[in-house]
Amino acid sequence: MKLTVVIPAYNEEENLENTVSRIEKTLSSHKIAHEFVIVDDSSTDRTPKILQKLARKYPLSHYRNEKNMKLGYTLKRGLSLATGDVIFYTDCDLPCLPSALLYALEIMETYDADIVFAYRFDRTSEGFIRILYSNIYNLLIKLLFGLKVRDVNFACKLIKKEVIQNIHLLSTGSFIDAELLIKAKRKGFKILQFGTDYFPRIRGKSTMARPGVILKIFKEMLRCRINMWRGKE
Repeated sequence: MKLTVVIPAYNEEENLENTVSRIEKTLSSHKIAHEFVIVDDSSTDRTPKILQKLARKYPLSHYRNEKNMKLGYTLKRGLSLATGDVIFYTDCDLPCLPSALLYALEIMETYDADIVFAYRFDRTSEGFIRILYSNIYNLLIKLLFGLKVRDVNFACKLIKKEVIQNIHLLSTGSFIDAELLIKAKRKGFKILQFGTDYFPRIRGKSTMARPGVILKIFKEMLRCRINMWRGKE
């Protein structure tokens, strides 16, 4: 089995090297065949130069969007470029320990799951408003799509390549996480979740809570629901 680690990146000069080196150390120590696929969403900082440096040191391929295309497009591009049998998707600030990936691999093998992903045990460090938004969003996903998951947007997901090959993702924004799980469930793929410790971003800036990002999520969520009513994917 070969594992591909897919990481979308935008202005992540403060996080890239730490994240890649920690995952690399964990996978190498367990003799897991792997590659990194990192898609730079037209960063304006030193991200491209750091990626060139890392590519000389690790089994890492990096690509750059010609303009800023947001998370959904960037993640889809990374998933399409992955050559591994299994794909691990996470954020550049590494919100979970690399050991969570090993645990997810064990769950996938033991229970023959197609997707294994984590939910956060404790999110109090994010603040009340961020947690409120997240709870409302997860509730809407459950009510509109029947997807009973605790933390749909957490970027700690292990996915078999077969899943990506059999679903058609349309989202270009941050609804991509939910769309992936919704469509995988509708195709009959087995999805399991587990709890893990959460390590909030301490370097760089998150764009998730911006009004434009939230608005785009709801627009794409509504489109997905309408397409399902019409019998479209």
